[in-house]
Amino acid sequence: MRDRIEAAFGRLGVVLHRRAWWVIGAVLLVVGVGVMQIPKLESETSIESFLHPDDPVRVVYEDFLLQFGRDDALIIAIEPPEIFDFAFLEKLRRFHEAIEDGVPHVHEVQSLINARYTRGVRNQLIVGDLFEDWPRDDAELATIRDLALANPLYRDLILSREGHLTTVTVKIESHAEVATAQEALAGFDDEPDVSESATTGTERLSGEQERELVDAIQLIADQYDAPDFRLYAAGAPVINSEMMISMVTDIIRFAAISIVVIGLLLTAVFRRVVAVVVPLVVAVLSVVSTLGLMGAIGIPLMPISEIVPSFLLSVGVGGNIHLLTIYFQKRHAGASSEDALSGALQHSGLPITMTALTTAGGLASFSAAEMIPVAVFGTVGPLGVLVTLLLTLSLGPAMTSLIAGSARSGSGFLARERSPASITVLVRAGSFAMKRSAAILAVCGVLVVFAAVGTAQLVFRHNPLDWFPDDTPAKVATIKLNKEMGGSMALEFLIDTGEENGLRDPALLQRIDEMRVAVGKLQVADVWVGKSISLVDIVKEIHSALNADRPDAQPLPDDPILLSQELLLFENSGSDDLEDVVDPQFRIGRISMKVPFVEGSQYLQFGSAVLEMFVSIVGESARLTPTGLMTVMGRSVTAAIETMTRSYVIALAVITPLMIVVLGSLRLGLLAMIPNLFPILLTLGLMGWLGIPLDMFSLLIGSIALGLAVDDTIHFMHGFRRTYERTGDVETAVTTTLRTTGQAMLFTSVVLSTGFFIYVFSSLENLTSFGLLTAFAIVMAFLSDVLLAPALMARVARHSNLAPNRSEA
Repeated sequence: MRDRIEAAFGRLGVVLHRRAWWVIGAVLLVVGVGVMQIPKLESETSIESFLHPDDPVRVVYEDFLLQFGRDDALIIAIEPPEIFDFAFLEKLRRFHEAIEDGVPHVHEVQSLINARYTRGVRNQLIVGDLFEDWPRDDAELATIRDLALANPLYRDLILSREGHLTTVTVKIESHAEVATAQEALAGFDDEPDVSESATTGTERLSGEQERELVDAIQLIADQYDAPDFRLYAAGAPVINSEMMISMVTDIIRFAAISIVVIGLLLTAVFRRVVAVVVPLVVAVLSVVSTLGLMGAIGIPLMPISEIVPSFLLSVGVGGNIHLLTIYFQKRHAGASSEDALSGALQHSGLPITMTALTTAGGLASFSAAEMIPVAVFGTVGPLGVLVTLLLTLSLGPAMTSLIAGSARSGSGFLARERSPASITVLVRAGSFAMKRSAAILAVCGVLVVFAAVGTAQLVFRHNPLDWFPDDTPAKVATIKLNKEMGGSMALEFLIDTGEENGLRDPALLQRIDEMRVAVGKLQVADVWVGKSISLVDIVKEIHSALNADRPDAQPLPDDPILLSQELLLFENSGSDDLEDVVDPQFRIGRISMKVPFVEGSQYLQFGSAVLEMFVSIVGESARLTPTGLMTVMGRSVTAAIETMTRSYVIALAVITPLMIVVLGSLRLGLLAMIPNLFPILLTLGLMGWLGIPLDMFSLLIGSIALGLAVDDTIHFMHGFRRTYERTGDVETAVTTTLRTTGQAMLFTSVVLSTGFFIYVFSSLENLTSFGLLTAFAIVMAFLSDVLLAPALMARVARHSNLAPNRSEA
């Protein structure tokens, strides 16, 4: 069967050589259609989109959004010489109004300018703004200053505890209005039908719309930022926007640099135009075609999918280098272009196909992940690998035939033997490994132990803030708000009483207040509460305003009727702020806790501690449910861990049988998995020893390393088995394989490791680690195949025949 398949690849080479122009035209036409689909690509960056729609955490959060709106506000801290100064306040008012008037998708802007000020006047409740009447002199300004500093609701929310900072909080719309088709045609009908009147729909705010908001605020901030009006913008929208811009910019820039560097290395190795043009054209068109396919199918771009171009670039270049190496070797031996192309495909077509299938199969194990970005990678990755395979077996050989086919075998263009030194080194390395197989295996065993110790030190930590350089404005602002304003993020909790008006019970509000005070003293890992806001705070504010002249008044009313009356006065005052903390039926309330931006899984730990405290203080009279963006992020982190662990097990379960089928031998298939797993273990160990944490990016390095390791191992084992079956001699089989396939493996490893190593110079720490570790894994995979694999073959051959028997074949 294998011989028939290889013969079919040889016949394919003849067809591609004779119909090269037709093949190139057809491929470019299909790729052109795909390119037209790229504008349909959309990006999805919201953290809740990382979870499947039916995930319980996301379901609760979606309900929370519909009831209370988004909780991930953009916070701008302002540091002036003096806050309560006429010049500063005038500028603050202009800044506040500029955001209200000039920024899209804003739900509300809150600052000192419109801070709620509640007071009681002769049994009447008046709810207005702190600066509703602009002060006319220093005395009136001093009065406002005293009121602001004494108001507990302002502290750590609008004003820092020391009074050095004030904030402008921009609350973002959770949904954007979308005009329906009927509304778009409104005005063109002479007599519109009222029954079919146009309506306006809504959809979730997209990543592009959120970045539009952040960019608009940044433009305004640039106009106002000054030594006496220093601005610090923080919050999840700012961090997400900065991360996506930096990541996309770095990936595009370094992918372009990688292409240039790979081109230079291919030039240095082969010194031929065809060896530079063909791999790069195939690789680039593979990336473009995959992006077009994503646009056509409707698969969005998500944070993890940004590594797809680099991965496909490596797959596309690697397969073509194998074909070109064999092609040139046959041309050096005097074969015609047609025979060389046919021979190259007959020699490497099957292993290239099987490496693509095993790589795609391994990546496909991620498609069922609980983390949607990982599932997207598990869908896009295999699609891209298969697209690359088709282009490698069609466009690559056709272009090779046209560019290199016109040169005669004896011409100067082809006369020189390429890189004889590299072949000599490879052969000597293989011979050394076989003669010193026991020593090689012992050294590898020591490295495995060393790597295992390092792997045991690995920790999972997903904190995007750690990825940025220390001088990144978003990082500087976040750290400042963590320190001086009690945090820039919010943990949200829903209190469900199970009955209408359940939150009008004074006793329940009293217990909630006790719980809030207790939580204010709680710290779990790096999470602590800087400020909490709930219905209790508004009730205290109302009750205090109506009892300002009574020093014996309780913080909260203890009579249900009095509580209802005070809430009614607040609602009749024209304020709609109750909507932010309780539903219209007073059944479900919201507690917002300001917390610092830390590693995601810590929020779940803190949330669990709060739940225990709630049960012990409030009891069974209400149910507390954690939600909000930070809870979703914490759930995403745990889902990532569960996803990766399961997916890697599935990947190995898929790749191992494929390896056995490819090699036609149970023994060879199982032995081949050792050089595949060895570089992954070494990479994990290196991460542990260097203190590089596992996150949603670095977890995928294993899949890339496994895919690239499998590629080289299949090429080596396929060549080894072919020669071993013919000669029955391990040394001859290893030497012959390294003389042919080994050279392509060397060239591929050098080119790809250099291309990934360039990411070390990225401004983002996660991409730096990604480049370093991937390059290391590629080098270790190559060394495993030229040292560990021959040593294994030599040791096993001493005790049994490696040729497959009928039951294995």
